[in-house]
Amino acid sequence: MPTRRWLTDDGGLVSTRRALMKSSALACTLFGLGLTVSPMDGALAAVPDGDQGGKKMNVEPNLRENDPSLPPRARELIRIGSIGIVHGDAAALAGFFHPDFRFHGPDGDPIGREDLWAYFAACRAAFDDFAVTRQQIFSDGATLDAARTTFSGVFKRPFTKSPIGTIQPNGKPVFYKINNVFRYAPDGRLIEEWAQYDSRLLLERMGVRLTHP
Repeated sequence: MPTRRWLTDDGGLVSTRRALMKSSALACTLFGLGLTVSPMDGALAAVPDGDQGGKKMNVEPNLRENDPSLPPRARELIRIGSIGIVHGDAAALAGFFHPDFRFHGPDGDPIGREDLWAYFAACRAAFDDFAVTRQQIFSDGATLDAARTTFSGVFKRPFTKSPIGTIQPNGKPVFYKINNVFRYAPDGRLIEEWAQYDSRLLLERMGVRLTHP
């Protein structure tokens, strides 16, 4: 497999022999899972616009956890983004994620909940104004939900959970959008998740540029 080289803002080169930046299709598509593809309506708040690592983040409405028109599971999905992922509430995370939870990202082997929590902690450590918002949530009415999610923040400190190792901060706003599919266990906790996002674009926004040998 050919070596890919990544050039950081400070001029350093990072190499890897893994095909880190897969652009393969989501493991399970929304339609393949039988999900009802229609946004949940309700009171919405705007995502701030601004310079996001050289890109403009589109103004797009966020779903709110206190919206009574949303089903309870959708409101809890919004809530865990705030209190669990952003603020690191350990009890909330343990109550939301099943002990046998598995996460399937766009690259690499599945990971468990503790490894995913470590990723969230690295985001909290690296980004000021860290936020996790949901723009749409879909459901099959049974065990499956899907969402469009945005992670955002200002890259102020080293990020230690990159697929290419630690990345030094560039001080710029960064965001990335995720298509998530969630599967729930009979006890109501999240037991499996598939996530698809453009990891190459994310690295570029964090100051990493792909160069060819």
